[in-house]
Amino acid sequence: MRKVGALWPNPRPAPFSRERDRVRHLRVWIGGREGYVYWVICGASKTKEPGRSHHTTISAETALLVHFVYHVPKCAGRTIDRHLVTTLSPEQYCRVDRRRGLRRLVPRRDALTLNRAQYVKVVGGHFLGPWIEPFFAGRECRRSILLRDPVGQLVSHYNFLMMRCLRRGLQAYSLALAYRARPRNFITHYILRNFLGLPWVRVARFSDQEKYEVVNAFLARFWYVGDYSHCDDLIAALAVSLGIANQAAAQNSRAEWQDCVSWVPLDVEDLSSETIEQIRNENVIDQRLWESWHEAKHDTALVRPRALAGASSTGFFTSEASRFVNKLVRRIQRRWGLFKSLRASEGQDQICV
Repeated sequence: MRKVGALWPNPRPAPFSRERDRVRHLRVWIGGREGYVYWVICGASKTKEPGRSHHTTISAETALLVHFVYHVPKCAGRTIDRHLVTTLSPEQYCRVDRRRGLRRLVPRRDALTLNRAQYVKVVGGHFLGPWIEPFFAGRECRRSILLRDPVGQLVSHYNFLMMRCLRRGLQAYSLALAYRARPRNFITHYILRNFLGLPWVRVARFSDQEKYEVVNAFLARFWYVGDYSHCDDLIAALAVSLGIANQAAAQNSRAEWQDCVSWVPLDVEDLSSETIEQIRNENVIDQRLWESWHEAKHDTALVRPRALAGASSTGFFTSEASRFVNKLVRRIQRRWGLFKSLRASEGQDQICV
């Protein structure tokens, strides 16, 4: 199996600094690419939010512990995120957001928002890459993630995208088009690209077996891995470690979105058994990952990944070429509304993907 990457400090001084800041300069090697990350540790903020302390006293044991909470789309990530936002102060919880526009071309500087980094207890988000790890060198890192079976994740993600489109004044499109416009083994590639920081070219060189082995090795380092339905259990485990409330209200749910838009959600039960089997076969890596890890919880060291039998017959480049074309078609239908029905299965006995 190929080596995923390595991190090490750069002894050279940072090219910029201020008298009131300390700057740590790191060289990061991720997926064959070299980049620079600058970490500015500023003094405590002079402004305070009502009800939140910016000068929390913490023990030495707590100061050495940091949680990395990785969010896979439609796996209860928003529920965990909003709970942490409301129960921790801004200096204790750092959320990693997506870089857009020209920001993609420069090294990440999200850590500039970390106010007094020694107080940070949790870092989370959909784009939590390995570049963040050197910022917490010498501290115990507890990683957690929730997964979902590929069929349920596809349907839930599709409903979310359609309701978001309608809320923005765009048009809905079919589940078949949504499926063709997304990568096969969506969760596997999401982990490889966003959490492991591997470039597209390097991912393209991996076989299905290599992708499966890399992601399994990554998950084996985790403190908690489970199905998205174990969200409450994960929050309770975080509550014990962080000293926060152990119950959270569901966020970004179907009911919440239905109050805002007129959309009849699609259910897994609306799919034919042939369609479900097709999705599982074409996303066999995601299916095996979920089967292997969905009940692991804290016992990640005991997990023995299932054999990856029946790898996808469609090559990666063929699948990506087809996806590129369908993404263009999806953009056209989303913008000009060629797909008129608000329900993907309206007038159909089954959905052919």
